[in-house]
Amino acid sequence: MLEKTIFVEELSGSVQVDAPFVVDAAELREKRGGKYIQLVISDRTGRGTCKVWGTPDLSVEQIEGFCRAIRPGEVYRIRGYAKEFNGTCEVNVNDGIANLADPIRGDLLDPSWFVHAPADDDGVRRGLGRMAAQIEDPGIFSLVSRVMNDTPGFFEVPAAKRRHHDYMGGLAEHTLETAEIAANLAGSVSRAEMDTDILLAGALLHDIGKASCFCRRGFSFVALPDYTLVGHTAIGAAALMKYSAGVDPARFAHILHIVMSHHGPHGEVQPRTPEAWAVHFADNASATLRSVCDDASALNPGEERQGARTRQMVYRF
Repeated sequence: MLEKTIFVEELSGSVQVDAPFVVDAAELREKRGGKYIQLVISDRTGRGTCKVWGTPDLSVEQIEGFCRAIRPGEVYRIRGYAKEFNGTCEVNVNDGIANLADPIRGDLLDPSWFVHAPADDDGVRRGLGRMAAQIEDPGIFSLVSRVMNDTPGFFEVPAAKRRHHDYMGGLAEHTLETAEIAANLAGSVSRAEMDTDILLAGALLHDIGKASCFCRRGFSFVALPDYTLVGHTAIGAAALMKYSAGVDPARFAHILHIVMSHHGPHGEVQPRTPEAWAVHFADNASATLRSVCDDASALNPGEERQGARTRQMVYRF
């Protein structure tokens, strides 16, 4: 079995790196006079960035070939050096590019090194059940319960490729946070007359389409083409149509509206009801605060830098 001598959380400037990491994503990028590969690498302690420059003798076509051969989700030997760039530590790979030709065999690896799953799975499941139990309409309660329990991957997949809750179990955790925040928002606005059943159903189902946008590979989940080619809102709305029986048509249409409009001003469908706006704000709050918290956690007290997830300046007191 191979040894893993360094983890993502231990990466710092001027450190030599030679260890196995999961490659969660590989993207070909332009540089002056050529191209390089940007990787998202991970292990049980979190995610990091790796830039693969290659060696001067490699052609652009050869760099492209290495990128095409990488299978996201598999484990590769990352051999290079870490350095600080724009306030973020990243691994740089030159001649170590040769190690990206083939992933490391699974029988040589200890699975406990790689699975990044900080969410409390049991606690999240209980929390989702508690929020769903507050729905009084039997048809809507049945809809929510059936969709969450019958949708493969809902409790396992991440909520996003990179920015927030981008780890195993992240979608369910983000869903619970969104439902709790939405319920608190509705209860905090004076004279707000919201349909609590619709609000909770919309919050609990707003990202259900994401469960179909990822597949398991190796020790990670990778995004399918549908993630960007179709979009999770449309996929989620289509999936919900199969469960409409037993729900008042007008209330079901309201739930669909929340699912389709939860991106707020940035989505194709704009929120038109108080419930839809509450779910949008709750969704954004969960995603943004998770990103800020994760970026700030990497700082020492008194440090300020541009966050890798927020892409904005974050500070830690």
